[in-house]
Amino acid sequence: MGIARRDLLVGAALAPLALSSFRAGAQELYASSREIRVVCGYAPGTGADILVRYFVEQLRKRSGKTFIVENKVGAGTTIAAEYVARSKPDGYTLFINPGNGMAGNPYLYKSLPHNVLNDFAHITTLVKLPFLLAVNPQSPARSVKELLALVKEKGDKASYGYPNNISLAAGELLKERTGLKIVAVPYKSTPEALNDMKAGLIDFLWSDATFGLGQARNGNLRMLAVTTSTRSGLDPAIPTMQESGVPNFHLEAWWGAWFPAKTPRPYVDQMAAWLNQILNSAETKEFFQSRRIAEPFPGTPESLQAYLKQDIPRWAEVFKLAKVQPQ
Repeated sequence: MGIARRDLLVGAALAPLALSSFRAGAQELYASSREIRVVCGYAPGTGADILVRYFVEQLRKRSGKTFIVENKVGAGTTIAAEYVARSKPDGYTLFINPGNGMAGNPYLYKSLPHNVLNDFAHITTLVKLPFLLAVNPQSPARSVKELLALVKEKGDKASYGYPNNISLAAGELLKERTGLKIVAVPYKSTPEALNDMKAGLIDFLWSDATFGLGQARNGNLRMLAVTTSTRSGLDPAIPTMQESGVPNFHLEAWWGAWFPAKTPRPYVDQMAAWLNQILNSAETKEFFQSRRIAEPFPGTPESLQAYLKQDIPRWAEVFKLAKVQPQ
């Protein structure tokens, strides 16, 4: 059945009123002049920090509110997550974090002080992005095959850097798939791992696309492969690990947003609306694509919770295959 012209005119007339009501509702919810804290579990200057600060700047524009970033680094974002979980559920503490970190941390740590499903109010999914296998641009390795040959030659002196759980999973999965002995070296941030790689202290590292592709453009890294099963739209020229000769290799990073549990639903819905407006804007799509940062992954509170539940057993399997022992 077609839509009557009268209905279109009525809808057009009501649209400004709906927008006014939406803005009025937001002003009523966030009537306080208090700043909204946005917690980031990574160090300033990392790809994760860049992503968080982009959303913060866009939230400022959309809401007219004051947002500040708080970097709470360490323990695979569990320090940041615990801080948020214990914060007052009043809509003024926002957590923007990798969902794969939330899903995987229960298998990396013997006892988490929080429950990733129950201690947070789920807001929305945000983006998806691959991780990348990278080497020093001075390295003779120009492919995964050449890197594996160098690693094999070094034996148990070969090493890689990992600043987060997906990097650790990627490294250990590579070891499991190839049978090579490679020492895993932990770092607080990807820039620290990059500095050590440039100094010759580690042989390669795993980086999120946000940081890695930017560093590659600046000549600081050479990208050898992506961790996803298909090539990424962020840079289709980079082959997958599977194309590079490592079978059954698929790891994907994704991000979401959370409040502390028991945050009233109106705050959750308002923040989800702001974030999805940002994700669906032409400005964001152009920014992500031109800088090859990530791919938008909009959602709802319900879809975020469902995706997180679905991702938890995936990471259980990955860490089991990679023989990663909880700390």
